[in-house]
Amino acid sequence: MRIIVGGLGRKTGKTTLICRILALSPGRNWTAVKISHHPPPDGASYSLLPDAAAGDTKRFHEAGAAHAFWLRGDLLSALPELQVLLAAAPNWIVESGTAIRHLKHDFALLAVDPAHMEDEKLLGLLDRGEVDG
Repeated sequence: MRIIVGGLGRKTGKTTLICRILALSPGRNWTAVKISHHPPPDGASYSLLPDAAAGDTKRFHEAGAAHAFWLRGDLLSALPELQVLLAAAPNWIVESGTAIRHLKHDFALLAVDPAHMEDEKLLGLLDRGEVDG
């Protein structure tokens, strides 16, 4: 199974949604990837590293992911390496609305803060069939 979880901005519940999916489907040998568009501190265009010590990737492991990675930086530059990583995974889940345009997936989920259900940006994306976060 290949799932992408997007949202409109920060603190919309994307990571929590992923953790719930992981916890509800133990034994699926999930690979979870957090994508953030902030460049890595070493000045490279991207970094794709396993990271279980802290943050969202630690939460992914605690929820049941077999493997968790943090992709920082430019998604398009990282895409070839990311695609190889995901091709080797029996089941994967990626946190990034932008990835919807670049990764073949089975499901795309949108995490939305209920306080923003009437947000014009959200309504416009839904009307056009686009999701980006």
